[in-house]
Amino acid sequence: MGRIFGLGETVLDIIFKDNRPVASRPGGSAFNALVSLARAGEEVALISEIGLEEVGDQIVEFLRENGVGTSWLHRFSTGKTPVALAFLDEDNNASYQVYKDFPDERFQISGPDFLPGDILLFGSFFAVNPVLRKQVVPLLQKARKQGAFLIYDPNFRKNHLSNIDVYRPLIEENFSLAHLVRGSDEDFENIYPGLDTDKVLQKIREFDAMGLITANRDGVYGLVGEQYFHVAARTIKPVSTIGAGDNFNAGLAYGLNRQKPAEGDMDRWKNIVENAIEFSTNVCLSFDNYISREFAATLPRNKK
Repeated sequence: MGRIFGLGETVLDIIFKDNRPVASRPGGSAFNALVSLARAGEEVALISEIGLEEVGDQIVEFLRENGVGTSWLHRFSTGKTPVALAFLDEDNNASYQVYKDFPDERFQISGPDFLPGDILLFGSFFAVNPVLRKQVVPLLQKARKQGAFLIYDPNFRKNHLSNIDVYRPLIEENFSLAHLVRGSDEDFENIYPGLDTDKVLQKIREFDAMGLITANRDGVYGLVGEQYFHVAARTIKPVSTIGAGDNFNAGLAYGLNRQKPAEGDMDRWKNIVENAIEFSTNVCLSFDNYISREFAATLPRNKK
């Protein structure tokens, strides 16, 4: 079993329903995935930046309580840990307002040394932020060179659409660094307006990456090697969709760490995607950003 690392932002999510705060959870795309993976018995570590203040201290303590490694956190003393207000609509899908106060010098770490068989999850705006590119790209290149398997989730929000011509080349550079790209149909509609699912998967394949597109109740579409496939979604009534995609990524990493399928082994790929859907589904049934401990207890554990 390889180690699993996550590279990305860390925030405090405050969740609102009907204009009232109903929950507060530490989060971030890689953060959410790693907490779930640690609960599932994986050896994981977060590569991120967190403020050196009370909120940051509480988040670091939360990570340690959940078994997430904290050796690769940059703690900054000028500025504050970001706060994200998440507003749930009538279908319990979230829209966000994020408040940030970062120092001028960001993300002052080089990251770990990787081993063949390790997995690195990365994505969101953190992975295309021009302020961070000079630190992020060398870290991704090092991970790939040292034999890690890279999973990229663009998680590209509408609030950045006005600068899509700036960010699209950076997103595509990330495609070229990743082995597997997983995004939602909404992400790809923002990145490539008007392209249908098959054409988006072909676009990802042009960068020598495998592609998966999650399409909510329409299930998951994939292109691995030269083979397309589809896996149906489960029908549920979600409590909150926050963390759904992050935990799909966690389920992918969990399955890949065990099965390591060849490109042509569609049965194993479909099985991994079905397990990822189970991770995502579990998260949608509560206000937590991570799988429940009860669900985690049903999963096969690593032998340590």
